[in-house]
Amino acid sequence: GGKCILAPGAIGAAHQAGFSKGYSKTCPGAHAEGSPYMWPLKWAADYENHAMAYGSDDVVYNSRGRTFYSLDRNWKRSDTNYALGTLRTIGQGPCMDSIGTNSCLYNQTSEVTTMIHRENMMYFIDYKEDSDAVLGETDASKIANCSKLNLAVVGNIRPDWFLDSRGDDTDVQYLGDQHVFYDTKLPKLVKQWRKKDFASQYFVMSMRGNPPNYLAKDPDAPEIDDIHLPLILNIPGEGFGDDSIQVYRNHALLDEDDDDLFLLIENFEALGGVCVDPSDFEGGAVGPPSTDEHIPSNLEVDPLSWVSNEVTFSPVWVNTKEVSSTMDKEVETSTSAKTVVEASERVTVQACLDEASMMIDYSIHYRDMIPAGDGTLPWVALGFRPTDRCAMNPLDGGPTPIVLVQHAAGDASPMAYSTDLVAAAKGMSEDAFAQIYMAAVPLDEAEGFSDVSIEAPMLTTSLQIARSFVPDDDTLSVHFKHSVEDSSIQHLMFAIGMTNQLGFHTTRGCFEVKPLPCSSNTGSSSSAPSTESEKTVIEIELEGGSEAATIE
Repeated sequence: GGKCILAPGAIGAAHQAGFSKGYSKTCPGAHAEGSPYMWPLKWAADYENHAMAYGSDDVVYNSRGRTFYSLDRNWKRSDTNYALGTLRTIGQGPCMDSIGTNSCLYNQTSEVTTMIHRENMMYFIDYKEDSDAVLGETDASKIANCSKLNLAVVGNIRPDWFLDSRGDDTDVQYLGDQHVFYDTKLPKLVKQWRKKDFASQYFVMSMRGNPPNYLAKDPDAPEIDDIHLPLILNIPGEGFGDDSIQVYRNHALLDEDDDDLFLLIENFEALGGVCVDPSDFEGGAVGPPSTDEHIPSNLEVDPLSWVSNEVTFSPVWVNTKEVSSTMDKEVETSTSAKTVVEASERVTVQACLDEASMMIDYSIHYRDMIPAGDGTLPWVALGFRPTDRCAMNPLDGGPTPIVLVQHAAGDASPMAYSTDLVAAAKGMSEDAFAQIYMAAVPLDEAEGFSDVSIEAPMLTTSLQIARSFVPDDDTLSVHFKHSVEDSSIQHLMFAIGMTNQLGFHTTRGCFEVKPLPCSSNTGSSSSAPSTESEKTVIEIELEGGSEAATIE
């Protein structure tokens, strides 16, 4: 497999893909390519974490230990020698004292435990009593037991995660410099970024602003004295746990001589040890679980203070968003026949309501659709959510109606189908995918749909149909009418797959649309004739997706 591959969807806002072979300082196309503020690829530090419940500064959980990264290989190790209190979060290791969903009571004050995350696999290690295991232990004979978890597409954090806005349902705000008290009473200049997650909460990353060799520029100084190191990290609960603050101390750079830190599992298995999977996990759900309880956060995005501001200090990448925003405004003001609002960087939606028939006339435009080697396009889907809750399936576990567009090998054009997204599909179940295929009905034959057409200019030499929205050559456009009972806000979601077969998606998101009457466009001052494609789209708003971006 290749390197520099982001996990799909909102997970990619912070994580490498589980199948990525690592990251580099110069990943092509990365917004932070070559930035001096990326995390080091190979480093270690002592950490201390304090978790606080919403609305309080009281610490409910405290942990300490040492963490090790080899992000050039998509590897991480975290050793803990102190954990006290109640930890509420997803993705925890085996819990001996569970006190509810995603909650565990810890009373670890002396023994060492280890977590190793390599590509898509995560391992949890306990050591034998009286083995005197230490932080960074490499003697596999001291291991008492080992369990494992297959995280599917979720790899380790990428070193530039806080610098850019790549991934779904995310944003970034560069805050600049400020002095903070670091390590109790030690003042430090830090450079700070906020990173928004899928739950509209945000992390705050504080990087060292003045490395020790910043002024002296001594060529013989240790390499670490020239590096902007991670110092303080604010971590939101993301709706599943408590917020926390994490401090890194006693940093060190690692090299290949430290690989034994990450090869503990191989050494354990060479001694005849076995890492068991107590959950019989076979790929698991992509994203956080659906729960009735949403735990509030003190780090919720406040519209009064949030400003999108992507500054990476890359010597290569240039931020063109300001230029694009100006161009978008010019397009909107140049035609009064329609308003186009993007649901994401790759998906644009147009819609209007035919009040006589109570049918919404949709046009969905999926960008950056590149045919695979066999000439097929990846699958795309539009889902109709029953409520404003952004999730693949409702809380009751029922199916979600979707329009699935799939391109079979050998077919000249993709086909659109009406079917149901079953809950088990979130776990990448082949049986679930088979159910979806079996329930599929051609969209032009499905009840409640009409006027179906698809444009795929990347598969032909020219556009077959001229419309008011002129797509690029890599844009797949899907048009249809859908009957509705009322004209209220429509809760929708989209997804774009990795291949033409159902499976992992590269991007997804939720949005809302309340279409204006189609007839409202007939009074337009535009000289162009009114057509069925002249639509108005309003109030399209990205909401939190269902993938996790948990920082480890």
